[in-house]
Amino acid sequence: MAAGGLVLLLALGGYVWATGGWLPRFDRPVMTAEQARDRIDHTLHGSLDGVAPAVPYLDGWYDVGRYEDHWDGEASRYSVVSRSWRVRVRLAPGRRDEFLAAVTASWRQRGYRVGPPFGPAGQPYDESQDYVTRSATTPDGVFVTATLDGRSSDLKAGQGGSAPYVTVVVAATVADAEYGGTSVYRQPPAVPADVPRRPDGGPDRTPSVDDPYWSH
Repeated sequence: MAAGGLVLLLALGGYVWATGGWLPRFDRPVMTAEQARDRIDHTLHGSLDGVAPAVPYLDGWYDVGRYEDHWDGEASRYSVVSRSWRVRVRLAPGRRDEFLAAVTASWRQRGYRVGPPFGPAGQPYDESQDYVTRSATTPDGVFVTATLDGRSSDLKAGQGGSAPYVTVVVAATVADAEYGGTSVYRQPPAVPADVPRRPDGGPDRTPSVDDPYWSH
């Protein structure tokens, strides 16, 4: 009995040494970093490629957040990855629901599971609010949102009333993906030369493009 117990302990010890511990056995991301990158890209294109006339956008690049270390100090293999595209066109309030319908139709055409639209603070959207978010989930596990914000923003007073145009942001996120660094996600590309700049030199993400169709 004692000999059998010793053999079992030795076997378990060998397993722990060979695998690097107990946690890696259960620390298995749902997809590789490369898969997360490619699926996010595909989802973003699947959101805006169906919009006609086509609209230019400003890329927010990848945002990679690594999960906290395990209790024993071992680095987690998990991460959450997101990327957003901000439409550069000044969308006219009267075109808001048409634009959202185009994005939603593109999602459905590609087999995404589409959720209901919501207004500010998660309120049901009744087409009267100046703000609406709609979300969907792709068959391969990407969560995507389209947010159309037509509220005016005062830096001192906050939100108040309607703005003369609507901002559009589409964002795609993958959770529990394998962690990857710049070797996978690369460095952000240079900002297009025609994008306006803030006083500090950074890109001005405020929509500034007048489109013959969407802006009127």
